[in-house]
Amino acid sequence: MRGILLAAVLLGTVAVGFSAPKIQVDIELFDFGVAVDGDVIEFFVTITNAGNQRLTISRVSYNCVCTSYELPQRELNPGESVKMKIRFNTRGYSRYAQPVSQTVTLHTNDPARPQVIITVRGTVRTMSAYEAPAVSLYQSFYLLLDVRVPEEFAKVRLLGAVNVPLAELETWADKLPKTHIIYIVDETGEKSAQAVTLLQKKGFLLARAIRGGLAGWWQELGDLFLVWGEGVTPHVLQGSAYMSTVPSVPPSQLARSFLVVVDVRRPEEFRAGHIAGAINTPLFTMSELADWARTLPSSRPGYTLNIWIVDEDGTRACPIASYLRNQGVSEAKCLFGGMRAWTNQYGKELIWSEL
Repeated sequence: MRGILLAAVLLGTVAVGFSAPKIQVDIELFDFGVAVDGDVIEFFVTITNAGNQRLTISRVSYNCVCTSYELPQRELNPGESVKMKIRFNTRGYSRYAQPVSQTVTLHTNDPARPQVIITVRGTVRTMSAYEAPAVSLYQSFYLLLDVRVPEEFAKVRLLGAVNVPLAELETWADKLPKTHIIYIVDETGEKSAQAVTLLQKKGFLLARAIRGGLAGWWQELGDLFLVWGEGVTPHVLQGSAYMSTVPSVPPSQLARSFLVVVDVRRPEEFRAGHIAGAINTPLFTMSELADWARTLPSSRPGYTLNIWIVDEDGTRACPIASYLRNQGVSEAKCLFGGMRAWTNQYGKELIWSEL
């Protein structure tokens, strides 16, 4: 009888031991690699209750105001999960020994793990003059559309323009951004006015015509930032500038800070996803870079070519931007962290895929 009672007590103790909440997290160490001083690192941690009793996260602690979190739910039933967002503001961290790290601690009622520590770690440094974060490109970004027919576009165009013939513009509506300015150009401004009217009716309130089209551009700026087709002799662009009441800008306004994005990855990587309107120019050797750099139009006083070099992670783009600056392209920049940094911050926004 005594043995039976002892066995019952032991079985009860075992049963109690198996009846408890159990916390699981999918990330306990998040290494963000390299960031620019001032970047805000964001990531998600999935918290799951793998036990058979309700899990309670009584509090969350951290030892620096540079770290914050969002936790929409603090109690989880067995089998339930919640996503927790953690932010780490890197401002000022470039002055410390690298890599740097901070922690967020979850305090729970899991008897086996009353505290779970999540660590965010990486290298924080200042940027060189030719490096710039994704937010700088995002804030200055615009899209340049040329609505002429392809045959005319092939003869002469503005550097970085995307050819979308007016007849096809409506089918492009799903690809075009509504959050950024779209500049539209044609021969004289007449088709551009039609394009702006069409896009504004579809909710593209930032669509703008370039006043007078390429004819107006030539009259005001000559061949500044123009690219001539192979075998085409540069010549005066004829035509009477068309004036309309649609929202428009003079050529000089656009030329003061003329934006071009150059993606130097391989074509297959480019087609898989690239920043809208980017030019794909794979540059893998010094001779390719030197030859290509010689084709770039020069700036003039008061008018600047802002050229962004983009690759997957910045390792090739940043040396290219540095080289261009040494060649006199004063506003050449690389996207610091490359496409990885862009997608980490903006996801698929302003990304085109051609696959």
